[in-house]
Amino acid sequence: MKHTIYILILGILFFCTPLRAEEKNKPFQHLSLSLGAGTMGAGLQLTAPLHPHWALRTGFDALPLDISFNYYEGEYEIATNSTVKFLNGNVLADWYPMRNGLFHVTGGVFLGESSAKGVARSARSYTLNGHTFEPEYFGTAHVTVKTAFAKPYLGIGLGRAIPRSRWAFRTELGVMYHGTPQVEVVNNTVFLLSIGDLPELREEVVKYKFYPQLSFKVAYRLF
Repeated sequence: MKHTIYILILGILFFCTPLRAEEKNKPFQHLSLSLGAGTMGAGLQLTAPLHPHWALRTGFDALPLDISFNYYEGEYEIATNSTVKFLNGNVLADWYPMRNGLFHVTGGVFLGESSAKGVARSARSYTLNGHTFEPEYFGTAHVTVKTAFAKPYLGIGLGRAIPRSRWAFRTELGVMYHGTPQVEVVNNTVFLLSIGDLPELREEVVKYKFYPQLSFKVAYRLF
């Protein structure tokens, strides 16, 4: 009788273990929610497994940021104040070289607005034709900078797609390609200083076609 029970138990384990392994490999069988922050701002993401070596993520990031700096257009010092707005959704795929490993390579796309709007003005007074004029005299220019709507992304990171328990920590480093920024200057007779549409600012801004991404996330397994 005992031998019969042992055989039945072994038989159940033999047939059920592969089934459980297969169930763990089913796409979208699990789902985790992560909250994070980084150079793209604060964001939320949903993650689901597709395969023992693949996971799919989707979510959004938002970052409002005020930036002020001075620079020179020729001999004139210009002060700028701008508001940067990142509001992007994302669809990303993680590839884990090691089954159930921590290291992953990520590729995908960010979709949305990445822009900056600001005001440029003279940073100090100037003496012209023997007369000294305060910065307010020279007026202001309004500057808008926009990048592409769809921005490819590639990165590497550490962290499980789905936490083994309820909680897990993830970190990621990557780079996003947003193309050549579009720069628009309104009221380009600004400052009455004959500096046109701020060519030196425009020349500097269009150099930046890539944006670095560093993020930290805390993930919670929903099921």
